[in-house]
Amino acid sequence: MEILDHYLSRPELNLSPEKQSAFENLWDAAGHGELFDYHLPYPKWQFLSYLCDTKPVILHGSQLSELPTVQPRQANDIRAFANQRAIYATTDGIWVIYFAILDRKNHPMSLYNACFRFQDAVDLWSDPYYFFSISHSALKHSPWISGTIYILPRESFNKEPNQQIMGVTVDFPHWVSTSPAEPIAKLTVGPEDFPFLAQIHGHDDDLLAKLVKEDPDGFPWPEALIS
Repeated sequence: MEILDHYLSRPELNLSPEKQSAFENLWDAAGHGELFDYHLPYPKWQFLSYLCDTKPVILHGSQLSELPTVQPRQANDIRAFANQRAIYATTDGIWVIYFAILDRKNHPMSLYNACFRFQDAVDLWSDPYYFFSISHSALKHSPWISGTIYILPRESFNKEPNQQIMGVTVDFPHWVSTSPAEPIAKLTVGPEDFPFLAQIHGHDDDLLAKLVKEDPDGFPWPEALIS
């Protein structure tokens, strides 16, 4: 797919028996709604991805660390599915960290991003691909900060439907719930846990808005990127 030239591919996820056992032991030790005591020698995104692949859970990233319940909030997006009053969550362990480590309180910014898989000619799913960008005016200040990943029960969430793009079936790990959700557990993450920190683009807000209006299907609008 030519479009993949704009995207990042996920680092290798090698789930050895030892790693899976360590993840299971950590999961079993989790207290209800409490922080994981994470001291494993494996990237946190791998633990989060493992949980979503093996447990009926979903992930929500936040700058707020003490939420007893995650509440729906109104989003602002050009797409109807992403413009609801809802909890937004994902089953991707990398994508969620992006939202948790952006210091939007002290550095106002717009952001656009993507995470998806696609089916090949023999109906096999690819590994995930990613794209990340924030306002260049914020990026130049390195607006990274520690955040919290809330591990939530998946039962009340609905997934964004698969789409046909350029004749290919594309899957987005993008979920929403209109109901409050009580955390099963939490995990603290920082900029060092995000494997694509150096690949976050900066964009011109005004130019991006103009390009989106002119061509709503033109994602990722590379003309708007400054870095």
